[in-house]
Amino acid sequence: MIQKLLPKALFFLFTALLVVGCVSKKDLVYLQEKDLATSQDTTMSYQRREYQLQVNDIVDVKVRSMNPEANTLFDGGGNNNQNMNAGIRSGGDIYYMTGYSVNDSGYIDLPVLGLIEVEGLTIPETKKAIRKQVEKYYSKYYLRVQLGGIRYSALGEFNRAGKYTALQNQLTIFEAIANAGDLNTVADRDRVQIIRQYPDGTKIHTIDLLDRNIIHSPYYFIQPNDIIYVEPLQRKTLGFGINAASTLTTLVSILSSGLALILAIQGL
Repeated sequence: MIQKLLPKALFFLFTALLVVGCVSKKDLVYLQEKDLATSQDTTMSYQRREYQLQVNDIVDVKVRSMNPEANTLFDGGGNNNQNMNAGIRSGGDIYYMTGYSVNDSGYIDLPVLGLIEVEGLTIPETKKAIRKQVEKYYSKYYLRVQLGGIRYSALGEFNRAGKYTALQNQLTIFEAIANAGDLNTVADRDRVQIIRQYPDGTKIHTIDLLDRNIIHSPYYFIQPNDIIYVEPLQRKTLGFGINAASTLTTLVSILSSGLALILAIQGL
């Protein structure tokens, strides 16, 4: 009886693994048209709120006037260029060496100008606050204020998980993923979590990278100190193969075990 049922059971298991074993295309393709009202030719708007500075953010500030000696003071004694070159050579974060960190009280400490409160301000508002102080010393000057890069972490099913710094003013979720070598085959792309810092605490947001409506999401753009966490698909945790080769390997192993069991039963 067992010898008759075993081949049927193995055939059923073989078929089931073929159906559920491999990761399908719909689990891998970004920006799918889940909403039939959206076509590929449609211009898609996005939400981008001005980022408000938080504690530990780094602000890059440059002040230039017609007075070379004063410029040296604003450069912290001329060490900024040396620090930047050292940061580049070491592959480190250049703005960490040359920028100004927002301290726990919400201030940045600038040479000559002193402490300026910037927590909760956007970059244009921060520039305005710094300009008020600069104008106490100069009538003609050049002032540049920008965010000292976007730092974020990529955790989970990335090809190159780790901490990254993008030296630009804005960064989309897909650019952030590309920096980390893209997601691997078993990444759950429709349940990506963004752990984001706010002045009042931390919140976790879940987004679907398979749906092109992600472009409309307020989480389409990464913010400084974001953590992007991607879990594996359920089939990986269950031990199924993730592609044709691994599924075939699993099937061969099952069939070999089944045949060995049949031979053992026949030998009894």
